[in-house]
Amino acid sequence: MKNYHLNFNYLIANFISQLNIGLLRKLRFIKIVKTPIFLRILRILYKYGLIRTFRIEQSYISVYFKFIKGQPIGKFSIISRPGKRCYWRLGKLSKNFSNKNFSGFYIISSQQGLVTSNYCLLSGHVGGEVLIKVEI
Repeated sequence: MKNYHLNFNYLIANFISQLNIGLLRKLRFIKIVKTPIFLRILRILYKYGLIRTFRIEQSYISVYFKFIKGQPIGKFSIISRPGKRCYWRLGKLSKNFSNKNFSGFYIISSQQGLVTSNYCLLSGHVGGEVLIKVEI
């Protein structure tokens, strides 16, 4: 079970680095391996307008980026790493939004699945492992 979690976090870190490299190189799209966790993350990013669209192929996913005046819309960074997990309760989550001038959200693995910090604060009232920080 422990090896699964290590691989899980490495997969997410690799996924985020692929997204950031694609954005920095101003690529039109990238292809990533098709996994359920990537699909859930991409649905969240699409819902918030950070990617143009994504297309599910047989063994991979094509992710199409969105740019405004040649600049990427968002920036992604890993919070929880295999060697250092970050679990935040609702209090710490709300403190991070009120103390810092932060425009964006976090993607959190909670008991209710993958959710955003906005959902946790407004209607979910849950905390969990903070996986990704999305800056807009």
